Amino acid sequence: MLEIKLPPLRERRSDIPLLAQAFLREFARENEKKVREIAPETMEILMNYPWPGNVRELRAAIEGAVVLCRGDKLMPRDLPENVRAGDTASAGAPPQGIFVSGETVKDAEKQLIIRALKESDSNRTLAAKRLGMSRRTLHRKLHEYGLEDL
Repeated sequence: MLEIKLPPLRERRSDIPLLAQAFLREFARENEKKVREIAPETMEILMNYPWPGNVRELRAAIEGAVVLCRGDKLMPRDLPENVRAGDTASAGAPPQGIFVSGETVKDAEKQLIIRALKESDSNRTLAAKRLGMSRRTLHRKLHEYGLEDL
């Protein structure tokens, strides 16, 4: 058995832009979003964050940011709060509202919907836009997840 040891992402900062761009392309395609680039100020936040969860945490952060992105460029507001804040107190914890081990895709989607509704002050039209779905699709998912009262 061949064992390959990689240093943690915080020791390979030069890999962050390449990985972030690759994840951006993957999740933009997967979610049919027109996000094409990462704003310089967003990249600065990514470069300064210590990434206690390594590449998996970066991947999850970019996935959530792409889903919440409202334009063609990832902005700081699209990143999970703990990454924006440089929160190292939650070392190893996954970004808030993003897929967690043992959680289903439906659970993760439900959390993203709840987060989008909270961040849009329960404005369903705005939440649907932030999630990249129609208001009708959001309404159906709210019913499916029993979240009609949010």
